[in-house]
Amino acid sequence: MALFIPPIDPDTMEHGSEADLARAMLMGLGAGFIVMHSLPWANPARDDISAPAREGEADFLILHRQYGLLVLEAKGGEIVCKSRRWFRQKKAGLEEIKDPVRQANRSKWALLRRIEQICGKAVAERTTLAIGVAFPHCLFKGQAPTDLPEQAVITMDDLPDIKAAVIRAYKAADRGKAELSVEEIDAVRRALAPEFRIYEPLRVSLDANAEILAQLTRQQLQILRGFDANPRAIIEGVAGSGKTLLAMQRARSFAKSGPVLFTCFNAELAKWVREEMGDALVENGGSIRVENFHRLAADLCKEAGIDFVASDVDPARWWDEAAPDLLAQAAMDLYDDDFRYAALVVDEAQDFSPGWWDALDYLWDSKGPIWAFLDKAQSLRRDPVDPPIAGAFRFALDVNCRNTRRIVACANTATHIESEPFDMAPLGRPPKIITPTTPAAISGLIAHEVRALLSEHRLAPRQIAIIGPASKAKGPLAGVAQIDGVPLIDDATCWREGNGVLVSTARSFKGLEADVVILADFSGLGGLFTISDLYVALTRARSHLIIVAHDRVARDSLDTAVSAAIALGTDE
Repeated sequence: MALFIPPIDPDTMEHGSEADLARAMLMGLGAGFIVMHSLPWANPARDDISAPAREGEADFLILHRQYGLLVLEAKGGEIVCKSRRWFRQKKAGLEEIKDPVRQANRSKWALLRRIEQICGKAVAERTTLAIGVAFPHCLFKGQAPTDLPEQAVITMDDLPDIKAAVIRAYKAADRGKAELSVEEIDAVRRALAPEFRIYEPLRVSLDANAEILAQLTRQQLQILRGFDANPRAIIEGVAGSGKTLLAMQRARSFAKSGPVLFTCFNAELAKWVREEMGDALVENGGSIRVENFHRLAADLCKEAGIDFVASDVDPARWWDEAAPDLLAQAAMDLYDDDFRYAALVVDEAQDFSPGWWDALDYLWDSKGPIWAFLDKAQSLRRDPVDPPIAGAFRFALDVNCRNTRRIVACANTATHIESEPFDMAPLGRPPKIITPTTPAAISGLIAHEVRALLSEHRLAPRQIAIIGPASKAKGPLAGVAQIDGVPLIDDATCWREGNGVLVSTARSFKGLEADVVILADFSGLGGLFTISDLYVALTRARSHLIIVAHDRVARDSLDTAVSAAIALGTDE
């Protein structure tokens, strides 16, 4: 059976002549024929591009890779052609009608122009172009017009064998052209009946989400300002609750009374905080020093002339035991009995070992102001240690104001770590999870998603972060330098400057966030990717989350979480 685009029902057609012709083609044209009914076209004026386009419509267009393109006009009732004018016989006499041959020719050339523009000149030149006029209710008598071959006239006698009549019309215009290939006829079909969709780029919803989430974060911080009078505090909060922003706010407040040390675990988080602090930093004339603990220890030891070389044998133990002692020694050598800092702010406190807290006591007055921020669910090194702050005011932040509600639902279900989204937070798009046919296809899937985010959804590279269990050099993107000209980089500072799409690990990206996160090559939980890593990775995405699983088993472990996020919007 022929392919009709769109599918047709002759009983619903307005004109009886077209309906009877359509019935005949439905029954008589076999596979290989493509029929388009009532195909409209618009052809720009040749001489004046600002002039309105000429418009028209072909009653039927028939495509076949062997025969070519046939424009078929259908006319009902008794038709008379004389003196190069066309008439329909009415009870009251002859009524002039549009010249069907001229109509068919206009459609033919307009459609040829479209084929040439979309498929190329070579395909257009190889396509046989034919026209025909069908009179489904009448017989033909006399001579055909000079611009219409007699073989291209189809009457009621031809309806029982419409295929032969259609081929006859094709051959009337055949100039010995070779048949089109399968790919070429498909290209012509798509040029004349294009498939397209009107969609909202992700950027639109991201911009709206960002506005709402930023407002919620400001509200959260405003509420917490009421606790500023407490000089010593332990703030425990879920991911996305605004801990780091509040920590920076407290550091600025403490800086009004003296020098402040702001320290954390993650080097990338410290870099971002430094960028945000700007003029408040010591090196810029302010009074706040921002460094992650590792850099702080190394810099102070260098300043004091103390050798500081991490052990390759057991680096975790060396950092927990030897590094704090070296830092304490450096502090005593540099500051004698004086304290360098009047106040201390510690972010990511769940990752600080007991020895680190002891070493910090040599840098500030332990009786002075101190605020510590932590999320025990994000402890990536060990069982978290409660900050040893005597007399501290404690406060819990259990409301997530960073992520959409669907991302919160996904993270809660996947990790069994409970947090509440803001009631006013946007619902957001459902997380997307995809699985490669083989592990070798993972890099291609990631590239496809990034390409769509950049081109179709109009996102900037700095809005996208790819997070995986391994670094770029050791992950599936090791051999991929760029995607459609956009570099893949592992420097978060360069990423924030818009120089590429970031590829990182959950541990390096902890404390940071992106509009869209692609969790790449998730292969399940184990020693290299724990439940805390998963919690961090899922909650880094502000508005949209894409998960590329390693295999079907890994996907199955997150299906329930993704389903919970999707279901969140079904009852709203």
